[in-house]
Amino acid sequence: MKKMFNYLKPYKLQVFFILILVTFTALGMLLLPDYMSKIIGEGLDAEYQVLVDNEWQVVEECSIEVNPDTCRVIQTSDFNVILKYGGIMLLVTLASTLSFIGLMYLSSDVSSKVGRDIRRDYYNKINDLSIYETGKFGTSTLITRATNDVMQVQNFLIMALRMVLRIPIIFIGALVFSLQKSVTLTLVILAGVPLLGIVIVIAFKLVLPLFKLFQKRVDKMTLVTRESINGVRVIRAFGQGDREVEKFNESNQDLADVGLKAGKIMATLNPTINLIFNLVILAVVFFAYHMVLDGKIIDYQGLGNVSALIQYAMQMLFSILMLTMTFIMYPRAEVSGKRIQEILELESSIIDTADDSYSDFNFKGEVDFNEVSFKFPDAEKNVLDNISFNAKPGETIAIIGSTGSGKSTVVNLLPRFFDITGGSLKIDGVDIKNIKLSKLRSLIGFVPQTATLFSGTIKSNIAYGVEEPSDEEIVKAAQIAQAEEFILELDDTYDAVVEQSGNNFSGGQKQRLSIARAIIRKPKIFVFDDSFSALDFKTDSTLRKALKEEIKDATIFIVAQRIGTIMDADKIIVLQEGKMVGIGKHKELLDTCEVYKEIALSQLDEEEIR
Repeated sequence: MKKMFNYLKPYKLQVFFILILVTFTALGMLLLPDYMSKIIGEGLDAEYQVLVDNEWQVVEECSIEVNPDTCRVIQTSDFNVILKYGGIMLLVTLASTLSFIGLMYLSSDVSSKVGRDIRRDYYNKINDLSIYETGKFGTSTLITRATNDVMQVQNFLIMALRMVLRIPIIFIGALVFSLQKSVTLTLVILAGVPLLGIVIVIAFKLVLPLFKLFQKRVDKMTLVTRESINGVRVIRAFGQGDREVEKFNESNQDLADVGLKAGKIMATLNPTINLIFNLVILAVVFFAYHMVLDGKIIDYQGLGNVSALIQYAMQMLFSILMLTMTFIMYPRAEVSGKRIQEILELESSIIDTADDSYSDFNFKGEVDFNEVSFKFPDAEKNVLDNISFNAKPGETIAIIGSTGSGKSTVVNLLPRFFDITGGSLKIDGVDIKNIKLSKLRSLIGFVPQTATLFSGTIKSNIAYGVEEPSDEEIVKAAQIAQAEEFILELDDTYDAVVEQSGNNFSGGQKQRLSIARAIIRKPKIFVFDDSFSALDFKTDSTLRKALKEEIKDATIFIVAQRIGTIMDADKIIVLQEGKMVGIGKHKELLDTCEVYKEIALSQLDEEEIR
């Protein structure tokens, strides 16, 4: 949590003014009871009078109980004194109110900006992490940390800015004023402080682990909700709605149970604190009453001091209560801060150490894998072993193999989604680690397995990653990707709205738009990671023919499951359990690679594959 406070550094001036305003607000609260006691003590008075010769004369004292007819007490007041101190109280109240308004505004402004800065750095860090690191945490917890956790830290900062200086000023100030009024009654007030402290410590120890557990349950709840929403079609297709509802209810109940436990503690804490407050006030009144009987309080100034002491007692206890609330918020904010910091301090396995040496280099797109191996950081076994091949501009390289053979991993190494752990991977003879990531990825038009569209329009999705392309370029990319036919059928054509994740388009339509998005970049290398799987055979064939004509000078990688998609490739790489078991053209592999032949015969008959 301490590192979260570093985000306050850019706002030192605002924080300084906040502390000034906190001081003014606290001083205003402390001065009001003192001035009220002065109004009572100096503005009000009483005198004894006795009846002598039918005239009332002022005397030191007389007994009304003994001589009710000849003794009386006359109450007097000095309106000038009341007006003087009342006016001062009005000015103090006005200044304190204005300071409080300024305090609220500045603290809200600073905390909002700090929250913005944390989210900015958090998102930038997520953007820099490799797929492995983000996958290790999971999408749901990453979203929760960027939203709920940042909000917890932001709320605590608001509380801290408003209370961290105010609490000690009020407590110490109220204590000093109380001692000036009456040492005896101040000791009565202080007797309640340890009791209040014990209650706070017990509550703190009980609540802290619950807040930590609460954040974990929120993560789980987010995960279950996200899976249910994203997988709604599968859930309905398999008739598992009731099962998912039960799963959600279980997660929901777990979250509610933790919240209920914390709520019970808080529900007990508040009335306990109020009870202590009232007991302290009663004790002050009780001792003050006996001080009056004992003659230790004999005038209005003494009564005014008792009135002020009651208010100071409330202020001291209230400051401890505010400290309690700060302590209660701190554990939750601390947990959230640690979760955010865990991401911010995470070192990406993909480090861009290259300089600008190749930023202006005219790459052609020749790719060379030389005994490339790869394994995940926590894995013991390689995912890929000694993969070697060369791909020249104009060639189409197809990669095929059984599920889990490492096909997608091979092409994910090109844009450095993962870094190789053995061998070398070069483009035009340059190790890809010596090319800046921005330059490297500008060379590659990548179409992933799962077609991803962003909220916006068809035009903005096709133009994604290209600065201000012309309408003609957008249309041409759509035509090559065989997407123009369904685009023109839409009312707004290229300006048609794309909903979140492209949910208003079919799988094949999303794939074609993703392909158009890669084409418009005019990269030197194209990667199609099983990107034709949702297309019918006719569209698949037409699309591949159009690609061959339009991007004939580019190096093309195609990861596919269907033999029909890759039969015409210049090189077909066959993978099995991370090893390359065959490389060559279609007909060559039928004779030389048993694995390839089995895959081909599982999809087509003997005549079709020949």
